[in-house]
Amino acid sequence: MAGLMTFTVMTFAPVQGFIERSRKLRDLYGGSFILSHLARALCEAGQAELQDDKALVSPALINVTQGTPNQIVLAGSFPPKKGQEVLKETWQQLAHTCRAWIEEQLPELDYTWQRHWNHWAEHAWEFFWGQGKTITEARRAINQSKRSRDWVGVNWQGESSTLSGADGIAWPGMGRQRDSRTVRLSDDDREIRAFYQKLQDLLGEAFVDANEQLSIPELIKRLVTYYPVARRLGLQREVPETFREIPDQQRSLWFAGDGDSIGQHLRRLKEQGEDEAKALRDFSHAMMTWGQEHLKKAVDDHLGRVIYAGGDDFLGVLYSTERWTFSPRAALAWLSEAFPTIWKRHGQQITVSVGAVLAGNQVPQREILQQVREAEKSAKRQGRNRLALRVLFNSGNCIEWVCPWEFLQPLFRSYRDREGGQNWTHIYNDVAVLQARRGLESDQVALALFEVYFGPQNRQTLERNIQYYTGNERLGDWVSSLAQVGFQLCSDT
Repeated sequence: MAGLMTFTVMTFAPVQGFIERSRKLRDLYGGSFILSHLARALCEAGQAELQDDKALVSPALINVTQGTPNQIVLAGSFPPKKGQEVLKETWQQLAHTCRAWIEEQLPELDYTWQRHWNHWAEHAWEFFWGQGKTITEARRAINQSKRSRDWVGVNWQGESSTLSGADGIAWPGMGRQRDSRTVRLSDDDREIRAFYQKLQDLLGEAFVDANEQLSIPELIKRLVTYYPVARRLGLQREVPETFREIPDQQRSLWFAGDGDSIGQHLRRLKEQGEDEAKALRDFSHAMMTWGQEHLKKAVDDHLGRVIYAGGDDFLGVLYSTERWTFSPRAALAWLSEAFPTIWKRHGQQITVSVGAVLAGNQVPQREILQQVREAEKSAKRQGRNRLALRVLFNSGNCIEWVCPWEFLQPLFRSYRDREGGQNWTHIYNDVAVLQARRGLESDQVALALFEVYFGPQNRQTLERNIQYYTGNERLGDWVSSLAQVGFQLCSDT
């Protein structure tokens, strides 16, 4: 390894947009799984081309595909043309298998859609590649390559998908050659509805609703989570035979996190004399193992589902299951008490910033995903190593409170209302009165109110560390946000 003077970095796009165009939890899981499957194919191709298992620096390949990060680092020279071919061929296998499966299951329909499927098979992804004498140089090179995009979009005629609105509706007649003067959209609409009804009858309501009208990539995301299709692709080991959706009309808590200052952590190891490639390889293996053996097991066993855990980057949701009844208070207890212990099990000297969103039962999933990412960024901006709690209402309004992990559990455990109980209505009402009178503009008033409900010991701790605990916020605003978020999370109503 010491003699290798070239490092290759590869990635592809789009990533976040591909995952977040989703209506169901199944869409998120399927989108994440596809990204991981494509990334793993590039990893294995790199190892095969360089004929060295140790040529793969990052990500570590463990015994599952789900969660494989989409930035690949190789110790050696891997040609960009080969990477493009592997990415395209792996995606084409998914697309062609899904299309063929539908046509086999519904042979009575007249299919003229192959040209559109071929367009998506050819132009869904953009590949990026960079090389350098060090990993840092290779990463700079790939970031430079992203500035000159080579994107080919897929155009279509007719109506757009009801899920994303960005792509055309997938239906058997979408490529039919017709005289535009004689086209009747009402006829197309009837055929589209009939097709999706057949899909629902075939797959079940858990997979497709007859009122949905999905694009080709959205349909692929659904189908790869269908066990018979996954089995045909050879992916059945990682796709659950049964898949729990979030129950209708139920609140949920979504969380997304990212390790803090990973680049600085790896640079410190390098300065301490550790080989750059070895440090990254060991770190990747530790974090990938943590995601599967600790985070996923803790959540998937009974609390909800981890959508992906790509090393230090993860996304999950807590909701009621057969083994656990969701409540905002219980979700907060897991975040403040269990999660910090789970995080430390990777053994790396890094902290984590997490955004968590308690969502109303009528908020679209796409809006929740955007808000949870914004909350994660807020935790980073306020100083890292903290949790940003955000409550998202059905109206689209939200409130947010950010707190370092070390202060989170003491606060919620020590809260007492004026009668010695834990009724958060008391502090919520007091904050409303003081805000109306601009009383919380004074730090001393805010501290005095804080002491009434959280005790003198926590006031002293806060007073000594105001700037650290409140980040960029004024103290009065921070206390106000704490009262409002605590009311929403800890109220029994």
